[in-house]
Amino acid sequence: MKELKIEPTGAAGWRVWFSSEENPVLVARHHWVGVDFDGTLARNDNIGHCQPPYPLGEPIPEMMARVKSLLATGITVKIFTARACEPQNVPIIQDWTERNGLGRLEVTNLKDFNLIRFYDDRAIVATFKNQSKDDNL
Repeated sequence: MKELKIEPTGAAGWRVWFSSEENPVLVARHHWVGVDFDGTLARNDNIGHCQPPYPLGEPIPEMMARVKSLLATGITVKIFTARACEPQNVPIIQDWTERNGLGRLEVTNLKDFNLIRFYDDRAIVATFKNQSKDDNL
């Protein structure tokens, strides 16, 4: 995973090249980037991972570097995880992010219209273009 190219655009936010194969994305100051926790930011192959108390894995260096580069420019990063369904897990994950040099990041399981990018190890990526009523589905 290559380091992100990020250019400030003044008050508007940043121009971010999330991939060398894509055009840059304007990330406004109100936008945020979501990062899944298990299997994306933290390893999920640790002993007992799938059994209570569901221990947290070690950091994944490549994604940690990507998150640090986003945070260093001022872009908001939130941990997006199903673990947040149980509120007692939120401070545990925040402690982990703080211990691992990311600061105390917001942890959520809710999307909103300001989520501009999402990193996940299990999501299926699909891109849809606007279709006219004449297009076949």
